[in-house]
Amino acid sequence: MPPAGSADELPLVVQTDGGPTLSWRGIDFYPRTEPVSYARRKARVLSPLPRTLYYVPSLGLGHGLAELMEQLPRECAVLCVEAYQQVMALALAQGVRRDPRLVIVRTEEPDAAVAALRTLGIGRFRRVVEMPLCAGYRLAPATYRAIRRGLEQEIMRFWQNRLTLIAMGSLQVRNLLSNLPLLREATDFSALSTVLPVVVAGAGPSLEETLPVLAAHRGRFALLAVDTALPALGQNGIIPDLVVDIEAQVVNTRDFLPAPAAGGPRLACDLSVHPSVPRLFPGALSFFSSEFAPFRLWQRLSSSGLRPYPFPALGSVGVAAVHAALLLTEAPVFLTGLDFAFPGGRTHARGSPFLAAELEHSCRFAPVGQSGFQALAVRRLLRAGDKQGQTVLTDRVMSSYRDALQAELRADSHRTVDCGSTGLPLGVRTISLRELGDRLAGTPGLRDTAERLQVKSGGRYPSERLGSFIAQERARLARMAAAAADRAGTAPEIMEEILDEVDYAWAHFPDRPEPSSPGQGIEPGFVARAGVAARFYDERLRRIESML
Repeated sequence: MPPAGSADELPLVVQTDGGPTLSWRGIDFYPRTEPVSYARRKARVLSPLPRTLYYVPSLGLGHGLAELMEQLPRECAVLCVEAYQQVMALALAQGVRRDPRLVIVRTEEPDAAVAALRTLGIGRFRRVVEMPLCAGYRLAPATYRAIRRGLEQEIMRFWQNRLTLIAMGSLQVRNLLSNLPLLREATDFSALSTVLPVVVAGAGPSLEETLPVLAAHRGRFALLAVDTALPALGQNGIIPDLVVDIEAQVVNTRDFLPAPAAGGPRLACDLSVHPSVPRLFPGALSFFSSEFAPFRLWQRLSSSGLRPYPFPALGSVGVAAVHAALLLTEAPVFLTGLDFAFPGGRTHARGSPFLAAELEHSCRFAPVGQSGFQALAVRRLLRAGDKQGQTVLTDRVMSSYRDALQAELRADSHRTVDCGSTGLPLGVRTISLRELGDRLAGTPGLRDTAERLQVKSGGRYPSERLGSFIAQERARLARMAAAAADRAGTAPEIMEEILDEVDYAWAHFPDRPEPSSPGQGIEPGFVARAGVAARFYDERLRRIESML
């Protein structure tokens, strides 16, 4: 945050032959010989890129903004951020050009700048280009850098989510619909709780060193494991109380093979997981739901009492498991196996399905370790500091998950402890395994899962409404299919309304429904494809309805 200025050190506007300039704290915002023409020339030499957000750090006196706006294509915009109220007031007094593509924000916080970006529409932009028109950014370089990083990360996150929706959206929606009948026998995640401390076990290499401590003190804590950690724990005779799964693809089913025996762990999973997994846990199933896309379907599920407890769309099962643990208990939460890195070139703890498959397929020509090496070789690896002050390999995906976990832990860092000695730092206190054992030893032991993890009565879904809900969705899809077949007879505004009602049917399309021209409605080809998708989902719901 920039240092606050007192009343006797206000910025000074200096009149020159070349126009007004600004001086403050030993910094001239513009050259004193030609302040206005300098900023204008700087703006005019820009070679604008399409679909770009131009970030102007420090407003100064606003010189050059008008020329910059004249250079930009229609799909570009300018976000100017001023960290100091004193400078902002002087610039506004001088007069700043108004333009719908220009947003000026007075803030030192990246979150406020990101909020301004959202008002412009994040999907308009592919990149951020910094365009300083004055030297005011030198008053708070770290602040302006942090704001730029925040803008870049928000645009990157938007497009990551968009590409994920294109690749996975249809699968997630199909899974969601297929899992609806399971709600009749499941409980809501909000019905789960424990009075014990919770240990969250990820599948990273650091899990291995924690296993003896967990085995020695089992019963004195509730154990929550990510899906991939389940086999590694099972091979060491440790059965978790709760397993968390958010994976929509069938590949993660191998984490649950062989199928859990009666009296084993309970599963807490997203409503969009692959249906083969929750069917392995009859009588021991709890659902939550993450809004992987802003569908109207979520509101209709909520209104029908059929939407499971909402989780944020966290992307990583490890982050989701920590989020779940913090909701389950008010006691301390201990983390292990959440490395978000590849210490020693290793990807998982021993016993995980990835390493088991590597052992199964190893031979003279493919020795143990080669497939792991090949898996890392195709990644774009980064070097980062680990918990010991050494260097560890990671990648952008893993480091982004670590950043998401740090944000998740910010409000609960006082009761969250990291027990792993390797991997990226998580922003919370790290303790040794000996201290972990000492802290767990002081907790009263409980005999079995039913005592360690309580399930409240009344945490079930109103299953009698399920048939009515599916019938109403089928009616909406049939309306979409009929409108697509009769495009000429459907008014453009009605077509847009119908499309919005069943947005989950076409959200994975790579193109978005934009009017082809004012008053002409959505492009006919898009409507035709949406009609095909509506008929597909209607048939799927018909089969689901027949199973009720």
